[in-house]
Amino acid sequence: MHDDKPPVSCARFSPNGKFILVGTLDNTLRLWDFTTGQCMKTYIGHKNEKHCLFSTFSTTSSENLIISASEDNSVYLWDLQTKNIIQKLEGHTDSVIAVDSHPTQSVIASGSLERDKSVRVWIDNKKL
Repeated sequence: MHDDKPPVSCARFSPNGKFILVGTLDNTLRLWDFTTGQCMKTYIGHKNEKHCLFSTFSTTSSENLIISASEDNSVYLWDLQTKNIIQKLEGHTDSVIAVDSHPTQSVIASGSLERDKSVRVWIDNKKL
């Protein structure tokens, strides 16, 4: 974790405590092995160049997901293993800076900045 990298915008431990998800101001999320300090996976596609944005894990569905806020007014969901974007949630009218997932249900909450100032709750009805 000591490589020459852009500034860090967030860091979060995985639910099992084995990994750290780190967002940097180069539009990138990296999954680091906590024990070895090795970068295991890289997730790209969202926009993160100027704000500290929340990112998190969701392990409640049949898929293990990485979820991130984005400065393009969206929320991104990646498959943790394949690193593919599986969904882009749109509806905010300003940069989304906060996201979290419900601990037991397929529900995501997101919050955005000044022009929007809203919290949205995204529910996957197929999995409730």
